[in-house]
Amino acid sequence: MKPNAKLSIILPVFNGEKYIENTINNIINSSYKNLELLLIDDGSTDSSYEICKICAASNNKIQLFHKKNGGIADARNYGLDHATGEYIAFCDQDDEIDCDMYQRMMDRILSDGSQAVLCGCYRKKKNGKKIIYERYEDKIYNKEQIKNELFFPMMFRGFEVYTNKEIIIYPTIWKCIIERKLIIEEHLKFFSFVSHEDDLIMMLQLFLKADQISTLSDILYCWNTNMESETYHCRKKYHDNLEVKQQKLTNYIINEFEQSGIQRSIISEYNYVQQCHNVLALLDNLTASNKESLFRIVKRLKRESSVIYIQITSDTVKPAKGFIRNTVVIPLIRKKYILIAFLLNICIDRIRFWVEKHYIAERIERMLKKR
Repeated sequence: MKPNAKLSIILPVFNGEKYIENTINNIINSSYKNLELLLIDDGSTDSSYEICKICAASNNKIQLFHKKNGGIADARNYGLDHATGEYIAFCDQDDEIDCDMYQRMMDRILSDGSQAVLCGCYRKKKNGKKIIYERYEDKIYNKEQIKNELFFPMMFRGFEVYTNKEIIIYPTIWKCIIERKLIIEEHLKFFSFVSHEDDLIMMLQLFLKADQISTLSDILYCWNTNMESETYHCRKKYHDNLEVKQQKLTNYIINEFEQSGIQRSIISEYNYVQQCHNVLALLDNLTASNKESLFRIVKRLKRESSVIYIQITSDTVKPAKGFIRNTVVIPLIRKKYILIAFLLNICIDRIRFWVEKHYIAERIERMLKKR
C-alpha cells in the first residue's frame, strides 16, 4: 500500500468555455489533495484556452498544454505522455464529480492493491434529473472474474449471453482510476477507427490486461447530457467509408479476443454481436446522409459485408429484452426487409429523441405516482 499516492487527472478541452471553469474547480476542490490536473487544450477556437490559462496561473496543481486539434483520443494519449502520478483518471470537460470521488476510489485501490478501480455513474438530463447509468458492487475481481463478470457483460451488452445482472456496465473511461505502471507496461492507449470508440478500446485493453480490479457501489461520477447538442439520435454526423472503418474495428477486437486465448465459440458469438452493431451504425450513418435516395440507400445496404453476414450466418445471439433495435431491426435485416428496417430505425430514433427532449418518461412516472 502506498499512502497518499499521486493521482493524475487528464481533462481534454475543446470549445468548452461554458463549463470548463466549473469542471476545473470541481476537481481541484475535491477531498483528495495529492493530485495534478492535466488540461489538454485540443485546439479550441473559443475562449477555453484563456480560461484554462487563468486557472492554471492560480493553482500549481494544474498543468496546461495546448496542441493542434486531433480529437479526444489523441488528447488523452497526450495527457498520458505527460502525467507524473502513480495513478491515472480521466474526466470530460462538461461533467461533474462527487467531491469525495477520488478520495474514495484512491482509498479503495490502495487498500486492495488492485490495478484499477471503477465506480458507478449518473446520467444527468437537461432538466437536472439524475438516473443511474452505471452501477457496480463492492467487490474485488481476479483475472478470470474480470473476464467473465466485467469484460463479457460489457462486450455483449444488449444480448442475452454472458450477462451480469448485479451490475450495469458501459464502455466509459471516466469511471476508472488506473495504475500508471499497468498503462506503461502493457502499452495501453486510446485510439479509434471511426470517431467514438476510444473508450471501448481502452476498457477492452484494461479488462484483458489487468490481474485485479476493484469496484465500488458508490455512484460518484455524473455524465451531463444536453438534448440540444446531442445529435446522435436524429441528426447524426455522416462518416465516409464507415463500413470499412467498422470492419477494421471488428478485426481489431477479434484479434484481441484471440490473443487473450478466448474460446473460438465465444469469438464467433461476439463477431455476430459486433456485426449487429455495425449494421445499426450503417443505418444511422445513411440516415445522416441527405445526398441519396431511398432506392440507392437500400441498394448500398444490400452490398455491405456486415449486412450480408447477418443474413447468412447461423451463429446468432438472442437479443436482450429492452433493446428494441436488436430485437426488431436486426431480425428485419436477417429476413432481407432492408427498406422496412431502415425506415423503422429512423422512427425509433425520432421517438427516442422526442421522449428524451420532452421528458415523457418522467411525466408518466409522476402520473403513476399520483394514482
